Amino acid sequence: MASSALPRRQTLSTDLMACLGQEDMADMHLLGADGTKVPAFRTILACRSAVFRKMLLGDFEESKSNVVKLSYDGDALRALVEFCVTDDVLHFEGRVDEFAARGIVQLIACGHFLNMPLLQEKARTLANAFLGEYSILACAFYDEASLFGEPTESIKGEALAIIRKNPGKTLLRNPSVLRPEGLRELISDDGMLCEEITLFRALNEWTTAMTEDDKANSSPGADDRLSFAKNVAASHIRLSSIRPSDLVGIVRKSGLVDEKMISEAFEAQALFAEKDLHAPFSKKRKMLPGITVSGAGVNAVNGFYEENGEYYGHPKYTKTSSWQGRERTFCIYRFGAAKWYIAVVAEDGGIGAGKNDFYSHPTKQKTVPRNGWEVSDQSELGCAPCPTCQKS
Repeated sequence: MASSALPRRQTLSTDLMACLGQEDMADMHLLGADGTKVPAFRTILACRSAVFRKMLLGDFEESKSNVVKLSYDGDALRALVEFCVTDDVLHFEGRVDEFAARGIVQLIACGHFLNMPLLQEKARTLANAFLGEYSILACAFYDEASLFGEPTESIKGEALAIIRKNPGKTLLRNPSVLRPEGLRELISDDGMLCEEITLFRALNEWTTAMTEDDKANSSPGADDRLSFAKNVAASHIRLSSIRPSDLVGIVRKSGLVDEKMISEAFEAQALFAEKDLHAPFSKKRKMLPGITVSGAGVNAVNGFYEENGEYYGHPKYTKTSSWQGRERTFCIYRFGAAKWYIAVVAEDGGIGAGKNDFYSHPTKQKTVPRNGWEVSDQSELGCAPCPTCQKS
C-alpha cells in the first residue's frame, strides 16, 4: 500500500494567514507609504496593540474607514500583520536586498509607534542577524535608521561600526542606497578605517548612479546629485591626503573638484615633502664627492655631506642643517689614526671636541666606514639607531 504524506498541521494562526490571501476574508487594509495595500483583521490588530485599539475602535477617523494609512512601506506592514497573527516575523526569510533591510528598520520603528515591545525585540534581533551575515546591507540599514531617531538609534550605531571597519566592502560597494544626508554623514565621519581616495570613489560612485526615474525625466536628479557631491567633496574630502597619481587619474577626471582645489592639494603635498630631508628639491646639478648619512637616531645628522677639504691629512665632509632651532654645520672627520666622528661644528668653527660628537667609529681605515658606528661616549648628543654612511 502506497504511503501518503501527513497533512500539514493546521493552527489558528496558519488558517488566519491563509485567509489574508483571500480578498473577501480580510475586513480592512493597511495602506503603506509606498502605496502598498496590506490585508488585515481589525479585531486582531486591536487585540495586539493598545494604539491600534484606540485608532480602530475609538472615536478616530480610522475607525470609520476600511483603509488605514501608516507611515511605513508595505514590507514592514506585511511583517506587522504577520506578527499580530503568529507572534513571529518570517516575512524577510531568504531575502538579502536593500528593501528587506529598510523594511526591518521600519518594523522596529513601527513597533515603537504601536507600543509593541515584543515586535521591536524580534525586529532588532532580525536586524542584528542581517548585519552580522550581510555587511553589504550596512549602508541601507544605516540610511533607513537615520530617519526614525531614538527607536532605531542602536541599529544605526551598529551599522556605522560595520561601515567604519571596512568602508571598501560596504560604502564603496553600495553607496547608491544612501540618501544625500546619509552619504554626507559617512563621508565626513572621522572614524573610517580607509584611505581618503576610498571615500572619494564612493562619493563619485554615488554621483554617477542614476535611478530609472532620473533617466526618464532627462536626468534632473543627476544634476542635483552632481551639485550635492561637489559640495561634499569641497567640504569633507581631504584632497592633500590623496596620492598625486590618484588626484590626476581619479579626482580630476571625476569633475567633482575644480582645478583650483586640486592645485592647492598639490601645493600642500609639495610643501610637506620639502620638509623631508631626503626629498631632492634642492639637489645641485653637479655634486661634489661626498657621503650620504641615513638611519641616524638624530634626524639632523642624516643627509648628504660634501667633501670639504681635509682635517689632519684625511678627507673632511660637511653639510648645513637645522638643529635645535638654528642652522648649524655638521661634519664627518677622522681624528688622528684612531676614530672617525660625526659631529656638529662648534660655534667658533672648531672641530675635534668630544662634547660635540654624535657618533664615532673605532677603525684605522682611511675612508669613511659604512657600518659599525657607535653612539659617542664623549657627549649625550647621539642616540640609537646608529647611522649608515654611503659614499656618493
